[in-house]
Amino acid sequence: MAIELPKTKIPAATQDPKYLILFGLPKVGKTTILSTLENNLILDTESGSDYIDALKVKVSSVKDIKEVCKAIIEAKRPYKYITIDTVTALEEIVKPLALNLYKNSPVFGERFADITDVTALPNGQGYMWSRQALEMVIDMVSKCAPNIILCGHVKDVSLNEGLDGSVKDLDLTGKLKRILSARSDAIGFCHRDTNGNLCINFGGDGEILTGSRCQHLAGKDIIVAERQEDGSFVSHWNRIFPSLSSK
Repeated sequence: MAIELPKTKIPAATQDPKYLILFGLPKVGKTTILSTLENNLILDTESGSDYIDALKVKVSSVKDIKEVCKAIIEAKRPYKYITIDTVTALEEIVKPLALNLYKNSPVFGERFADITDVTALPNGQGYMWSRQALEMVIDMVSKCAPNIILCGHVKDVSLNEGLDGSVKDLDLTGKLKRILSARSDAIGFCHRDTNGNLCINFGGDGEILTGSRCQHLAGKDIIVAERQEDGSFVSHWNRIFPSLSSK
């Protein structure tokens, strides 16, 4: 097939982030606000949705996730969004898969035949298998819906040598956070403002590692759940996913 080179700018295919990472402190309301996103299935890895009405399935193993994905595909992919809540806990869930990948690899040696935790391998080599296992599971989930949200906890990361202080970052081990971040369209930090509204910060302030390749999110701190006088909240997911405004 002959390639036809463009002569004018091709319009953007979408403004919606197809791959969104959200992180924040525990109990800030991440799961609660995600439950208000229409047609969003939450894969709950740490029972964070027990007290919330939501489209949700509890998963505690890779086998559970495989079965959920199989059911979604058999149902002809009915969800527009799928959230993994949390990807921090998922890192622990995939450890048996990571161990199996290692033991079935050409580098497997008798010296470490009795190992039960792949991260215990010397020189940090086990984390390569953990990263591979986590990516395999996320890839599997990604085939089940057009938009994927990874929800995680926050950790403080020390600045480079010679600099004082720390920054807030997604709580994942080693290079895994960098690999997932490279795949994402936007990374946002969930927090409450002084009025109690739940906000997602995509701009950072030197103390939070966030960002976005979606122009409507880049550099902004967006209210997604607005607190009302009676204590209830009104959600504004259309500010994150503009396609919702066209409905």
